[in-house]
Amino acid sequence: MQKKIFILGGGGFGREILNIFTDLNRENEVEGYIEENCQREGELINGKPIYDISLLEDLDKDDLRLVGAIGTPHRKNLIKKTKKMGCKFETVIHPNVIISKWVEMGEGCIICAGNILTNQIKLGKHVILNLGCTIGHDVNIGDYTTLSPGVRVNGNLSIGKSCFFGAGVITSNNLSVGNNVFIGAGSLISKNIPNNVFALGTPARPIKKLKESDWINFPNISL
Repeated sequence: MQKKIFILGGGGFGREILNIFTDLNRENEVEGYIEENCQREGELINGKPIYDISLLEDLDKDDLRLVGAIGTPHRKNLIKKTKKMGCKFETVIHPNVIISKWVEMGEGCIICAGNILTNQIKLGKHVILNLGCTIGHDVNIGDYTTLSPGVRVNGNLSIGKSCFFGAGVITSNNLSVGNNVFIGAGSLISKNIPNNVFALGTPARPIKKLKESDWINFPNISL
């Protein structure tokens, strides 16, 4: 039976997720957007209403699926909250994505238009690949990691959990990036990056240790 789809997050990326459902000829499945502490309940966003998260409490969880349309890794807090309510998540892949049969992915991944994924790739839960990324062979990407538009990931690379790659980041081969890492836009990763840092430049180098409060203030991370 067809599930009701709610997009978790009513910002710009939420609207882009609606575009994916439109291109999949599934726009009629989308009931609307969900926000926490919603201040604009009932407002229409590109033709779909926005609701407060409290709506989910009264719905049959077997009859719906959520899509976690929040670009930062801190979406995991809201995703965990809705999972405690019994909600499950949809994996969404744009129809023009080029993806081999050798790609594994966890629940709730989002792969936007223009992505290319080759061989022996593993995506964790709730990974977001934004517009026009390329992922080479033998790459592992951890849970809740986000790649912004135009990221180029070469082969034999491990990317940890809850990372954020800014637009246009390029990686070399045979490297690892730790957990909770922010890579600034346009950077070139040519050396291993440790956990919990903000790295930037060509080549990318750690310039700040990150704390939980830095991620809360995302994207305004002070240097």
